[in-house]
Amino acid sequence: MGEGRFAPGDDMTRAMLITVLARLDGQDTTGGETWYAKSMAWAVAYGVSDGTDPEGSITREQLVTMLYRYANSPEVDAAMGMAGFVDTDAVSDWAQTAMRWAVENGILTGKDGGRLDPQGSATRAEVAVLFQRLAEAG
Repeated sequence: MGEGRFAPGDDMTRAMLITVLARLDGQDTTGGETWYAKSMAWAVAYGVSDGTDPEGSITREQLVTMLYRYANSPEVDAAMGMAGFVDTDAVSDWAQTAMRWAVENGILTGKDGGRLDPQGSATRAEVAVLFQRLAEAG
């Protein structure tokens, strides 16, 4: 975050996430009109993001959807649900498959109280944990 500040409890923005993903993909993210311009161009071209609201906080379902797209939208068992979570009805229609994929692969395990919290903002620390689980899932 600059000035020696890591800020794990701060909300992750869409621009931060696409920059991390672009760098993981080996892209040069330096230069451009904004600090995230090259990352955004990569994310849109790769199909990870539609490029909207880059400076806005990312929700947990948006995060998982971008990770799912980054993973090349793998097949998901249609019968696989999100049983055991009390707020599955809060998952947006467009995020259903990605959320099932994340739950099925142990990438998203939920929050206290058996909640997925799909509309909640994802913190930088939560994103780090999901990236670790994604790497472990292969």
